[in-house]
Amino acid sequence: MGGVALVSALLAGALVAPLVRDSAQDAVREPLGRQADLLARVSVLGQTGSPATRRRAIALASRTGVDLGLVDADGTRSGAARVLDDAEVRALLDGVEVSTEGVLDGTDVLVEARPSASGGAVVLVADTADVASTVDVVRRRVLVAIGVGLLASIGLAALLARRLGRPLRRLADAAHRLGEGERDVPVPDDGPDEVAEVSRALRALDRALATSEGRQREFLLSVSHELRTPLTAVRGYAEALADGVVPPEETGEVARTVLSETERLERYVADLLALARMQAEDFAVEPVPVDVIELLGAAARAWEEPGRRRGVTVGCAPLGTGVPVPELSTDPVRLRQVVDALVDNAVRVCGDGDRVVLEVVAEPGAVRVEVRDSGPGLTADDARVAFEPGVLHDRYAGRRPGGHGLGLAIVHRLVTRLGGTVEVGAAPEGGAAFVVRLPV
Repeated sequence: MGGVALVSALLAGALVAPLVRDSAQDAVREPLGRQADLLARVSVLGQTGSPATRRRAIALASRTGVDLGLVDADGTRSGAARVLDDAEVRALLDGVEVSTEGVLDGTDVLVEARPSASGGAVVLVADTADVASTVDVVRRRVLVAIGVGLLASIGLAALLARRLGRPLRRLADAAHRLGEGERDVPVPDDGPDEVAEVSRALRALDRALATSEGRQREFLLSVSHELRTPLTAVRGYAEALADGVVPPEETGEVARTVLSETERLERYVADLLALARMQAEDFAVEPVPVDVIELLGAAARAWEEPGRRRGVTVGCAPLGTGVPVPELSTDPVRLRQVVDALVDNAVRVCGDGDRVVLEVVAEPGAVRVEVRDSGPGLTADDARVAFEPGVLHDRYAGRRPGGHGLGLAIVHRLVTRLGGTVEVGAAPEGGAAFVVRLPV
């Protein structure tokens, strides 16, 4: 702010300098012109005055510090009138006032000449040294004014900088504490409106970080709990086998239990790795032309037998006679991963006699893929947090069959990477409807 004040002062000085010179010249010319007007009206200096009288007038003027010149009606120049050239003399004789600059006896002068009513003209000149002295005086006064203004500006800048700097330093300290992992950091809200806005934003960031880290802690606790259960089972059966306490006729059953728990662990680790890869820069999408109808049909056929074992019917809705479904340019592997995750989620929450329906519909500029079920469905509050890792899993733990709470989070990340959107609502079948929209 002090630098801005200094630059402003220098700029003002640079702009004022030529104005000072022009103003000083005007200050000298104006009284000189008035004197020339007065003398032009004095008849003794006109044609009626004798040459001797005119010479005495010129000498008298010179003793009083005024350089006087006369132009006769025939163009003869005397005294200071010698500074005029022929064109300027003709202009005077034609009745035109002349205001110019020139050189008289080697000295730069300002010239004011006025035509006389009785013929001829009167010429007055002033040494430009007078202008220079006036300019020096004015410049000194301007410099003093600029200096005082600069000091006042720097003082004001110091006050404003202190008023702005103090809350900004406190905000910086609070931001550093947040960056070091501290939460619920007190943030000052004083200062100008802009600083107060930054304070509000920093407090909002603090709350968001605390919420996010709380969810991460809950997620890690949930993961630890879910991993501990199958690990405990596997370890217990392994120790029993190692100690030889399992009867031979039960070995197959124990092996199948260990295999089931191992597969459960494998699925959990795969989900965790997939969720982590959603944030990685190397997550690749390889778009190719995809027939979405064929892809959904293959997914439905693959899930028919797992659904049948749980008493759930999995199938595709019949295509209507509406707009034909165009091919998509997308990654078929990732899209099939999305569909499989949604169908897996639906089959797990459904019970005996429920249905899972896959449908594809063409929309203007997009293709809509739906996975609907007739299961217990989701509330409006469930729909708001459905794609957050582990939230629904914790909410319905022990009340509904489910996975690890990561599948829907993976779906959301995958659909976003594919350039689409996913949302959840109520299905006509009575359960939940997951709708994926992908641009054509």
